[in-house]
Amino acid sequence: MKRKMAMALAAVLVAGSLPVTVSAATFTDINEVSWASSTIQAVSDKGLINGYEDGTFRAKNNVTYSEAMVMVYNLMSKTGNLKASATNTLSIYQSVLNTYKIPTWSQSTVAYGLSAQILMAADLPKFTTNGVSNPATRQDVAVMFGRALSEKYDIYAGTGVNYNDVWRISDEAMPYVDLLTRLGIVTGDDSGNFNPTANITRAEMAVMMNKTYDLLSNELANTGEITEIVNHDGDYYDVDVKMDNGERNRLTLSDDNISVYNKDGSRELPISSLTKGDRVSLVFDGLVITKIYLLDEEASAQEKYDAVGYIYSLKDGYLNLESENTGETTKYKINTNCTYYLDGKKTTESAIKDVIDDNSDKYVYAGLYTETKNEKVDGKRQDVLYANAVYVTVKDEYTQTGEVTDFTSTTVYYKASGSNARKSADFASDCEFYIGDKKSSAKDLEEMAESGTVYVKVTVNSKGKATKVVMTEDKFTDNTASSTYTVKGFNKDRIIVSRGGTSTTYEFGSTSDITFYIWEGKWNEVSFKGAESFYDGDDDEDDYDTMYARMNFDKSGKITAIYMAKDGDRENAFGEAEETERKGTVEYIKDGKLKFKTSSTEYTLQSKYDEDSLEIGGAPTSSLTVLTRMANCDDVTLYAEIKADGNNKITDIEARLTAAEGKMIEYNGKDTSDSDKKNTLTLETSDGSQFKLKTVSNPKTDSDDYDAEDLQTTGYRGSSVELEFNNDGEISKIIVTDSSYNSGTKRVKGTASLDGSKIKIDGKSYSWDSKTYITSSSFTYSTKDMFERMLQDKDIEVYVEATISDSNKVERINARVESAEGEFVEYDSGSVVIETDSRKWSFNTVSKNTLLKNCGLDDEKDFEKKEGKNVTLEFNSDGLVEEF
Repeated sequence: MKRKMAMALAAVLVAGSLPVTVSAATFTDINEVSWASSTIQAVSDKGLINGYEDGTFRAKNNVTYSEAMVMVYNLMSKTGNLKASATNTLSIYQSVLNTYKIPTWSQSTVAYGLSAQILMAADLPKFTTNGVSNPATRQDVAVMFGRALSEKYDIYAGTGVNYNDVWRISDEAMPYVDLLTRLGIVTGDDSGNFNPTANITRAEMAVMMNKTYDLLSNELANTGEITEIVNHDGDYYDVDVKMDNGERNRLTLSDDNISVYNKDGSRELPISSLTKGDRVSLVFDGLVITKIYLLDEEASAQEKYDAVGYIYSLKDGYLNLESENTGETTKYKINTNCTYYLDGKKTTESAIKDVIDDNSDKYVYAGLYTETKNEKVDGKRQDVLYANAVYVTVKDEYTQTGEVTDFTSTTVYYKASGSNARKSADFASDCEFYIGDKKSSAKDLEEMAESGTVYVKVTVNSKGKATKVVMTEDKFTDNTASSTYTVKGFNKDRIIVSRGGTSTTYEFGSTSDITFYIWEGKWNEVSFKGAESFYDGDDDEDDYDTMYARMNFDKSGKITAIYMAKDGDRENAFGEAEETERKGTVEYIKDGKLKFKTSSTEYTLQSKYDEDSLEIGGAPTSSLTVLTRMANCDDVTLYAEIKADGNNKITDIEARLTAAEGKMIEYNGKDTSDSDKKNTLTLETSDGSQFKLKTVSNPKTDSDDYDAEDLQTTGYRGSSVELEFNNDGEISKIIVTDSSYNSGTKRVKGTASLDGSKIKIDGKSYSWDSKTYITSSSFTYSTKDMFERMLQDKDIEVYVEATISDSNKVERINARVESAEGEFVEYDSGSVVIETDSRKWSFNTVSKNTLLKNCGLDDEKDFEKKEGKNVTLEFNSDGLVEEF
């Protein structure tokens, strides 16, 4: 049956408006899109998109909604991912497809899209206007692809989307844009914009289809976790991968016969980058593995190696390593079978010595695998540190952190983290200065250093001069006894801990010199074996999610005591809450992480918050979307107070604006009859974002020329304003900086109808502007023709708020339906379709559960019982169907 369907579709492609098959090699015009030419050839070879009979591909042509759905269908068919239950469903949807004038050649695939929930009924009005096919937008195509892939990949809230124009992406499209971005199927332009409302071209479609085809055809689909990896002196590696489908792959790999890449394939990595626990994707050519993609972030050097730092010397059988964390030097004896690697490739000790000699003006950075042996030295037994493997790379700079002791216009003085070593660095002539991630000046840092305890990260060049100085109120690496860490690893040789996003490894030397304590309702002293057993837990059951630890150090920096407690016991064990509090001005929210301006720490946002855990003072709606747009808008200043757990994950947020500027779209004061709009101001910022904000009952102005009552008149709408806020985030002062913008525009509101070729609002008729802009919460139709049809329909009553120009033309309409009657057709994912005497209409609804409750129904299937019955739709004040 699948083959017959594919053949039928092929006939449709030739007979319809899509191009017929032409070999990619004969395309005469793809050089004009050199960035996509190889991809166009690839998708043509795979039979995903064809060229035209005249030998062209027409890469810059727009793709219509119907063409896009055919292409998605073709893609899913070619990769064997069609839903069998959703094929051959044309007869079910024939009527609605004809209603929306979906082209005959694409109706089979659009019917499939509706049945497989790649399309929703509310999407169909976008397909054509007056029978003419419309070009598809980038975000709408992203929704199609995302829905098609949602069977295989998780859909998240989309708060991690970080395109510069993220505010332009619709809330509906955001989770799917997030998915395609995570999978590497879509990217931004050179300016970091996604351009969601731009029409998608054939070239862009070719790139999306090629990447998705590769994804679904095992290029990145065979995923699993490395359960074991054995390094055979760098010559080859035995790797055991447990696949997500339950199978196991036992691989023998070497750098000569396998390529390892980071997740997006932009960087090749040595096999030594792989570690136990890594998530990987295996790429097969037949039965042979040709590539491995590391899906996790590459392990940091401090997580991966037992010790990291800069080689001070390598001679006479010893290696002296200056710690990257503390700046102190530790001496390691070279094991007789020690192996050496340079940039991930196996080499010799002699070659490493040559590298050190040849790069005397640079820094030789090394990660060591070590062990401790207790042996006789000069007749006395003592612990000796041995280096078993040395991984080397050469750096032009090194970086060190510490607590600032003094800061002048020429020099920074600091105590290196984790030690008493006093350091200083003079500034290079081109030294860059930052407070957190914000570019600043030496004077700014000097003032901050005088304000209290602060910390620095100093990058030093080969001449010993500081080229970059970053100052924050947070510690970069905190090695004090009062700090609580998350334990990442623990055995007889070392403990690996993490705090503030930075991992640190501490070597024990000998566990006999350390006293171990575990929390079991009280602190109990135990042996190392007891601590190890406490950390490992029951092999058959996970007893805890996170282990916390504190450590005591002697004057030389060696650990003398370790205190360990499981998650849930942190507050009782260490006398501190598992949550920390932080407040300040927000610098940005990117990739689901919030950062304050005066801190280097990024705090992770949850994917969803309940109404008690996220509050934006002064905003009628508190949501992650609103919070993100406020945080990333240059024209507003967002202040936040957060609570975060030990892993810097935000559990509670209270935010408010402290300053804002932009154009005042609308202001409604205390006497406004509409309770939802009372004491609110809508502000449009320079990036196009609109924020609805609360005001005090009578906000102040800075002039006797106008007051709050004047600001409600049409003459002030569109004025440039600066806003001041109280401590609750409400607007307390509105300062008009330029009232000339749109000064002649007026606003009218009321029930709308048609008066010949004009629109009548509240009994008065107005002409249409050539570019009248129509928006509505009740429906998705945005064209003038469709809106006029609705106004003509005697079964529908529409209320509008309209902006009228000086020439008495309607420039903008915001409409909401107040009532509608007709024959019930269906309910489909947030929309109700009814049929009146004139046509079928789709209206947006409240949430499914609320609608079911209001209609007295128990299950979504009960909607089917209403089909064919006459209904009256009741709309709430937001224009959404709440009952029928």
